[in-house]
Amino acid sequence: MFHEERDYLRFIEQLSDGLEKDEIILYAFVLMPNHYHLFVETKHGNIQRFMQRLNTAYSMYHRYKHNQPGHCFQGRYGAKLVKGDDYILRLTRYVHLNPVKVAAFKEKKVEVKISELDAFRWSSYRGYIGLPVGFDLKVDHRWLKMMNRSSEKRNKASYRKYVESCVSRTDDEIVQALELSRYAVGRPKFIDQIEDELREVKVNKGVYGDIKWPEGKILKLDDISGLVAGEFSIKETDLAGLSLNARLAKKVALEIGCRYSGLSERKVGEYFGYRGNGAVGKQRGRLKKLLDVDDRLKKRMDMIIKRLLNA
Repeated sequence: MFHEERDYLRFIEQLSDGLEKDEIILYAFVLMPNHYHLFVETKHGNIQRFMQRLNTAYSMYHRYKHNQPGHCFQGRYGAKLVKGDDYILRLTRYVHLNPVKVAAFKEKKVEVKISELDAFRWSSYRGYIGLPVGFDLKVDHRWLKMMNRSSEKRNKASYRKYVESCVSRTDDEIVQALELSRYAVGRPKFIDQIEDELREVKVNKGVYGDIKWPEGKILKLDDISGLVAGEFSIKETDLAGLSLNARLAKKVALEIGCRYSGLSERKVGEYFGYRGNGAVGKQRGRLKKLLDVDDRLKKRMDMIIKRLLNA
């Protein structure tokens, strides 16, 4: 998957873009030469759309840059739901230890493994322990508070010791938890609940991760267009035209469509009169800047979304 520095940086750029557009929180990640792990939280049950866009975007880049036709990824991604503070903290450690759990480091001394872990650039670990990161990617470090120290600095130092304690040994509890179920990590009651809920949507029980995960409510563009036009007191046809009075409403409708319709940016953009993904991305960026400084607009948009989702 990753051959050189620009590959890692390109993936991180595409990951960052996807996190922002799909409103997904990233807690931890690691990029290895032949695979990657993401630990994320979704607000809208849109993990499938997020992963599809991310993997498709990187596959297209990889094919072009390295002149390698065919698939970049071997089948679907695997995904598990996680619950329980202890499991969550152990999972971040499991993710961050990937670089020193490869065969090449099996016989290395502890000091060498720790040094490699500190130097490894392509994970969220350096940010967790307070070292420079070297790329622009928003990672939520809230689980550091579980170290229960008196300051963020001490939490980071404690987390570092927590991770280093497993550099040369296996965390049997998280390994067993990961092996217990294809679809969930947590206590037995939680696993049973998830297995029951997903039984109806399992596509092929013999294939790891081959499941259609339940998604949040999918909205129709016609419904979005009608409600947004009514809220901004404009004609619905103006949302697909060039009316100056509809510019803000158009941005709002576009953003809601990209988040909740399940359609590609191109399809949503065409519906509202935009041509090309570049134009859609620019409009979404402009709206984000407005929402960052205009609380009234943000509340207005949140109200529209709430009405659409509850309709």
